[in-house]
Amino acid sequence: MSQSPQNWQHRYLLKVRGYELDSYRHVNHAVYLSYLEQARWEFLAARGLTLKRLDELKRWPVVVNLEISYRKPAYMDDELTVLSRVTELGRASLTIEHEIIREDQVITKAKIKAAIIDESGRAASMPEQFHQLL
Repeated sequence: MSQSPQNWQHRYLLKVRGYELDSYRHVNHAVYLSYLEQARWEFLAARGLTLKRLDELKRWPVVVNLEISYRKPAYMDDELTVLSRVTELGRASLTIEHEIIREDQVITKAKIKAAIIDESGRAASMPEQFHQLL
């Protein structure tokens, strides 16, 4: 049974770097995945779910599905905000929605589902600590 979390939001700020650009001088589409990944790690860490804590719990979230919509390009030196929020928390998975924003305009939206795995790499139930910390 899944819960519907409310107001679980995190902000991650970044500045576009030159090596992230493609030949058209905007951020390469694949780079956005790195932005989202870093935002998720920051989001989890802000709630006490650091890699060290995940190792102690012997449970890790792994991305199993990704939907992304590119609305506007980002350019060198753009200052971006990645908003992350848990929108679904299940027994063995969670869904995080992201928005990448430049100057109050959403330029990218993404929805990521992560399954929880154990040390054998198999699907596992989410520890109660995940529910408490998230």
